[in-house]
Amino acid sequence: MSRSKILKSIKQNSKAKIYKNFTDYEIESIDNLVDTFIDSLKRAGGEIIDSTDGFNIVLKAQFAVAQNGACFLNQEIDRKVYSYYESIAIELDKNKIVATMKEAMPLVKIDDFAMFMSGPSKTADIEQSLVIGAHGAKRLGVRLIG
Repeated sequence: MSRSKILKSIKQNSKAKIYKNFTDYEIESIDNLVDTFIDSLKRAGGEIIDSTDGFNIVLKAQFAVAQNGACFLNQEIDRKVYSYYESIAIELDKNKIVATMKEAMPLVKIDDFAMFMSGPSKTADIEQSLVIGAHGAKRLGVRLIG
């Protein structure tokens, strides 16, 4: 059976709406952006910190997304720093948190290299076992300022 026939069959027999991209749907409104961001960050394995002491490097986020706890980083530094250091601290102005990725996308400006980061590096590629820090930081902390 061809790919198109399989997808057509799934679509015809599915009760759930299939979205072609994330802008096709609306998410519930988020009342408290800071609290939602903190909860999302913690679910991703990140932590809220009071001090950047003990972290290998401190980066500044341009903004963050409450929906998934991701901080947008776009700094003119070598892109290797995002995967080289075992612990990364991010400073985030709490007034620069948007509710959803849909709101975040118009804010994305990429000069050379940019990324969203929401927690320590994780992979389960190796023997289906979760490994923290295989492709980047083992620890990610966010210090809220402002």
